[in-house]
Order: sequence, then structure tokens, then C-alpha cells
Amino acid sequence: MVSPDCWICAAIDQIQLSKIEHKRYVSVRRKIAARLRAILPGELMVLVGPPRVGKSRCICDALSISEENKPDAKLAMSAVMVDAENSAKNGEFSTKDFMISCLKAIHHPIYGTPAEGDPWGFKLDQLLHKTSEATLRQAFERALELRQTEYLIIDEAHHVKYVPGGDAAAARVLDSWKCLANKTKVKLVFSGSYKLLPLLALAPHMVGRQSPLDFGRYKATPSDISNWEQVLREFSKLLKFDNDESLSTWNRLLFEGSLGCVGLLSRWLRSCLASMLSEGLDTLTLKALLADRLPTVQEGKLLEEILLGEADMKQFHETSKAQPLPQEADIELKSSRKKNGRPFQRHSRRSPAGGRV
Repeated sequence: MVSPDCWICAAIDQIQLSKIEHKRYVSVRRKIAARLRAILPGELMVLVGPPRVGKSRCICDALSISEENKPDAKLAMSAVMVDAENSAKNGEFSTKDFMISCLKAIHHPIYGTPAEGDPWGFKLDQLLHKTSEATLRQAFERALELRQTEYLIIDEAHHVKYVPGGDAAAARVLDSWKCLANKTKVKLVFSGSYKLLPLLALAPHMVGRQSPLDFGRYKATPSDISNWEQVLREFSKLLKFDNDESLSTWNRLLFEGSLGCVGLLSRWLRSCLASMLSEGLDTLTLKALLADRLPTVQEGKLLEEILLGEADMKQFHETSKAQPLPQEADIELKSSRKKNGRPFQRHSRRSPAGGRV
């Protein structure tokens, strides 16, 4: 039987709820708030980064979105946040399922919330199954206006890659979301992993000259190592060690094992504390940390995905700087076609004999 008063239980709870104001997090939060202030209704902001880095929470903090995020006393919702889940058959992304999620996120009185006599939502599910996607979308568009919504955040937006039909279908879905934002005059926010970058390349006019905002991990640079040390000191306050040890004692190990992501470090520590709790250990040791480190194969796959995403981010910046916009390229092409002679005059040609009417 685990005592509810043990320090390990308290530490797990505190780590789950902790919001460490480390430098990278604070910087990205400020950039998000500034960009959302600068863009116009109907325009788009994109946030990408490795998994478990804190993208969703950073957006919520930047916009002061509460965990419940319900309509206020005036039935308004300044921000609506919805996950783009690939929850359809065979793990596919369904646009109708997504629209149902949107209606639930905005607390639609008919399509988003079960009635009082339908506590399990059975009648609601039947209604949604019978209702066409076009009708559901119209209901959501109307709800955005009635709720006076300013921001529509689509989290895990990279899951649109799983829509049936491949890249062409994914590009159409992205365009559809942009049209939704234009029509309802909301500011659109995409959040997702680096896998979102190749999808944006399918519809480059959505982003234009505005580059995606990168919530990157900490790297092995002097400034990042110093900021990482701050994170370790904050977590160490919640833990017990032998002698004068702390998480800083294993700085390099924790940095490499969590790939410089605070979210992955948090998961590692909570997993380690759970093992300590089950084994009756009272202090955090190097042996306990090593026992709960991700397997080499999983850690390698995760690092491979992050490195590929960072390379895509770099290429995205280089491509956007090197290639002109379609309109600019068209102007260049037209200017290169120089006409000889005076305007509105063609070269004279001799008609063939008997060719006149």
C-alpha cells in the first residue's frame, strides 16, 4: 500500500502541474503573443517543434486560455482550441470527425453538447451521424461568429497528412481551413510537429513570406546549457537525493536522454519516480535514472525525427528567401518578353494570290 503522504507522490503531482518559466519557453510565449497581435483576421500563424516540448501549453499561456475553456457569462469564447485527430477508420483523418470536434470544442448547444436527457451522448451521436458535413461546418461557422471568437487554434495539425487521397487531399484540407478563417474573420493558428512543414509546402500561399515559428529544443551551446541548468535546478527542488547530489550532477546524461526537451525530461522523471514508488526507494539515484531511460531504439528514432524536422525548418527558411512569390515570378516573366516595334502595329504580310475574300 502506497502512503498518500509520501514525498514521491507529492513530487509526481507537482511535476505534472509544474510550469517552469525557463528561458526558451518564455521567449516563444512572447513571440506567439506578438505575432498573434500583429496578424489580421483571416491570417495564419504556425508553431512547430519537437514532441513534448510544450507547444500546446505555450499557446494557451500566450492567449490566457483556461484548461476548461468554456464560454464566459456573455456566452463568448475568445479562443477555440481543437485537436486534429486521426481517429477515423484505419487511423485516417476525417474532415467530418474534425468538424464534430470543432463543435464540441466551441460548446455548440445542439451539435456539441448532449441534452439533459442524454447523459451518455447516445442521441447526440445519432444526430451527428445523420447530419451532413456541410451542415456541421455551417453550424461551426455560425458559432464562431456568435461566440465572438478571435482565435481558432488547430493543434496537432500535422495529422492532416493522414487524410485519404494523399498530398493533394491534404492541401485541399489546409485551403479549406484558410477559407474558414477568411469567412469568419478569425485568426488561425496551426500547431504541430516538424511533419507539418512539408504539408505547408503543398500550399505555400497560406504562409506567404511569414516563416513558421520554431519552438526548438535546447542544444549543446553555452547559452542553452546554462538555461538547461536552470530547468534542472527547478526540478531538483521537488526531489530527494543522497549526500549533496542533484539533477545537475547528471546534467549531461539528462540532456542527452531527453534530447534537450523539457517535456521529455518531465516524463522521464515521473517514470523514474513511479518505479521508485513501486520498489520502495526513498532517494533518486543514478541507477534509478538509468533504469527508466528510453530504450536506445526509441530514443534514436525520436532523435532522427527531430533532426529531420530541424533540417526541414532550415530548408523552409532558405526556400522562402530564394524563391519569389508566384505573382513576382509572373511579373518577371512578362517583363522579359520584350516586344519589337511600336505598340498596336503588326508587321505587314503579303496575302497569297487569290486569298482575299
